[in-house]
Amino acid sequence: MKILLITSSFARTDSDFAAPWLNRLSLECSARGHTVSILAPSYKGIPQSLYKGAVEVKRFRYWSAARERLTHEDSSPASLHTFFYKLLLLSYIFCGSLAAAGLFLRGRFDVIEVHWPVPQGLFGIIGKLLTGARLSFVFYGSEILLLRGSAAGRAGVRFLTRFADSVTAISTFTKELLEKDFGVTAPITVIPFGPSLDELPTVPPAGTAAPGSPFTVLYVGKLIERKGPQYLVEAFSRLSASGENMRLVMVGDGYLREKILAQISDLKIKDKTTVLSGLGRAELDARFAACDVFVFPSIIDDRGDTEGLGLVAVEAMYHSKPVIASAVGGVLDIIRDNETGYLVPQRDPAALAARILAIKNDYQAALKIAAAGREDALKRFSWESITGKFLRVYSGGGR
Repeated sequence: MKILLITSSFARTDSDFAAPWLNRLSLECSARGHTVSILAPSYKGIPQSLYKGAVEVKRFRYWSAARERLTHEDSSPASLHTFFYKLLLLSYIFCGSLAAAGLFLRGRFDVIEVHWPVPQGLFGIIGKLLTGARLSFVFYGSEILLLRGSAAGRAGVRFLTRFADSVTAISTFTKELLEKDFGVTAPITVIPFGPSLDELPTVPPAGTAAPGSPFTVLYVGKLIERKGPQYLVEAFSRLSASGENMRLVMVGDGYLREKILAQISDLKIKDKTTVLSGLGRAELDARFAACDVFVFPSIIDDRGDTEGLGLVAVEAMYHSKPVIASAVGGVLDIIRDNETGYLVPQRDPAALAARILAIKNDYQAALKIAAAGREDALKRFSWESITGKFLRVYSGGGR
């Protein structure tokens, strides 16, 4: 098959982490003998490219290079309401539509799959109308959560899905959001993504930490509101104040970075906290291997946005680490409380601190939960299974 994936975010270089699950899906389909191309926006003027020698990336320009930052980054919520942002979005839709029309007039694809269909769904519809290709939409949740309070937004999503031959959601949460809040009546297939690891992590030997070494709490994710890093910092400060021998490692960047650093300073835990960004794959794997517990404290933010799935939690499970996560959004598809990991209420530093301490105090029991989590994650989030499901959707076979 000739497959075109339309997306707002794709790897800018072979080593880029942007949308790693989508990068991996393109390579997996290519490895199975299919021809895969990408249509994505430019970022700061970057040109078209060939991703890892296998996937052609076609990029469209929509503003001057310095201003092409609408995608591939998380903007501060305040910036989303500025006049320039709205103008940039209109230019993005207009230029993307022109690029899509030009692409489909020059060539044909068997399947057009649109990721984050708001607003990219329009590009896919143009392709279907011009070429008759099979059109598939993949909804994540984040692209529609902010629209559910708008009657026009809900109607727009229903309108888009009428053109799709198949609709996929990455979690049960996103599926139910489409059905209950948006009134989408088309059948929806749930297919999660998996971690984009080149090699499966080995199971670390239990109980090998040096006596007296601090119990290490790891966070990996963007420093943005819906990821909830501020609540983890507060929880850790409570544990530190009680005299617990612990260390917090945070890996990520985002518009809350300066506020997080200020919070760490104000709570007087700078000597027990490390904040990192820009790590390569090997460095990140080393951080997973070295931690004692992984925390994923996501929330429903003030705009109503939350996790569509939460793949970094799956990655931690692959590393056989006890995982604590907030019981929100698609996270509920990943973790079964006290079976494959631990769930806590969102925005609750006290509950988070109590769970971290409970794991520290009975770590052998936590390791058994972690082992069950790894086994479950390997079964449900393997790329062999995921790719097979997507290819069946592409061929019209659903699950």
